[in-house]
Amino acid sequence: MSFAKKMLMLVLLVVLAVPVVGCGVGTTPEENQRSFRRVADYDARMLVDDVQIFLQIDRPVRNSRWVID
Repeated sequence: MSFAKKMLMLVLLVVLAVPVVGCGVGTTPEENQRSFRRVADYDARMLVDDVQIFLQIDRPVRNSRWVID
């Protein structure tokens, strides 16, 4: 094998191996639970905003032609 082929094989091996041993794989169960709770909390807060935007709860009542914003 030529030097270029060996280097290419090494680079491919590194590229494929880094995600496996990289950040996030070695987390503890407590860290996973904390991350899950944080994501669930963010999703719950965003759901409230989505419902408010969908229903347009914070808009003034539009049954008068003299609407004050």
